[in-house]
Amino acid sequence: MPGEPGRPPGSRVPPPGAVLLSVSGLRGPEDHASVLAAIRQRDPAAVVWTDWPRGLVAVQTDWPPEILRVAVQDAGFIAAWLAHPPLEISARGAAAAVVRVIGFGLAGFVLGALGGVALALANIALNPACGSPGDSGGCAMGIPMFAIGAGFLGAAAGAVVAVVKIARRR
Repeated sequence: MPGEPGRPPGSRVPPPGAVLLSVSGLRGPEDHASVLAAIRQRDPAAVVWTDWPRGLVAVQTDWPPEILRVAVQDAGFIAAWLAHPPLEISARGAAAAVVRVIGFGLAGFVLGALGGVALALANIALNPACGSPGDSGGCAMGIPMFAIGAGFLGAAAGAVVAVVKIARRR
């Protein structure tokens, strides 16, 4: 429950070790009271935490999750037992993820292009065929091709790094 000892009021995280139920079909305070009554009928000593907007009910009890789920369903609601709280995906979080992928991709493109230029210049300096009689400037014209090609590879690598970092946070 919000305000219980050791937990901030209005906490959106259920207490650890609680049975977590997802309840569908809730339309108002009467339905909320019906769900709580169904749970209290099975276990009057249960400690209940609710997040009605998301349809979540967590119950600290010794009863098995299936018994509580059936009690809520018998009250006329669709209920499912959840092993973990559902992830919250907000518009702000999704936008931040997109911006992060674009940023890492852009940084990867710039670094890849710089690496491509360095590689092309090294090719010109170390390749004896470059700058020799009969060279029509093909080595020098390869600099932009190396830069663009390596830039695209760097952009892809940067985007992959961003996605991996986002996935590891969850």
